[in-house]
Amino acid sequence: MKLLKNLFRFDVLDSTQDKAFELLKNFDEVIVIANRMEKGRGRYGNSWISELGGLYMSIGFKGKTIEFSKSLLIITPICILDILKFYEIDAKIKIPNDIYYENKKICGILIEMKDNEVVLGIGLNVNQSQFPPNLLATSMFLIKNRFFNIDEIAFKIYENLKVLINYDFDFIINQYNSFISKEFVEFEYKGETYKGKILGVNKNFELILDIGSFDLFYIRNLKSVY
Repeated sequence: MKLLKNLFRFDVLDSTQDKAFELLKNFDEVIVIANRMEKGRGRYGNSWISELGGLYMSIGFKGKTIEFSKSLLIITPICILDILKFYEIDAKIKIPNDIYYENKKICGILIEMKDNEVVLGIGLNVNQSQFPPNLLATSMFLIKNRFFNIDEIAFKIYENLKVLINYDFDFIINQYNSFISKEFVEFEYKGETYKGKILGVNKNFELILDIGSFDLFYIRNLKSVY
C-alpha cells in the first residue's frame, strides 16, 4: 500500500472504530485497517459481519466540530460511489448512507463523535465469495467475478475523501441527491411512523420527503428505513 501518514494495520481487532479513538489520544489523524473484526458494529450498535475479504477501515480526526461530523454523512457515500464507479460498479445510496448494488448491500458507513474527535468507519465488501443466506449482501468480487487489491481500494478511498472534504458543499449536496435511491419508504421518527417518497436532502442535513406535502426530517435522527 502506498505510504499514508499514521496508518495502522492489524490482522484482527475487536473494532477499528474503538482502536481509532484510542490512537487519537496521541495523533491528530489516524487510519486503522483490519483484515477482520470480532466486534464490528454498524449504526445503532447493530453488529457488522466482518469476515476475511472485506475492507474494514476507520479514519479518525481530532479537533473537529459537529458540523464536520455531519458533513461526512453526505461526503462519504459519494466517495465510495466514486471508487466503485472507477471499478465499473454502478451503485446507489440507500438513505442515509448505506451503499447498495441491485438491492444488495455492498458497503456500510458509521460516523461516531466523542468530544472533538470524529471517527469514520467504512465496511466495504470486496473479495467475499459468499454471505450468510439471511444476509442480503454482495461484494465487488461477486459483481465483477474477479479479485481486487484491498490496499489499493483503501488508498483510493482515503485520497478521494480528502479531496471531497474541500469541495463546495452545495456541489456535494447535489451529487448526493443524484445518487440516492428515490424510493418509497416507511420509517420511524420521534416515535411516529411515516410513509413517503425520498426526494433528497438539503444542506441542513434534513431529509426531504413527499408524504402528501414536502416535509423535512433530520437525516441523522432517522431510526430506520425499510
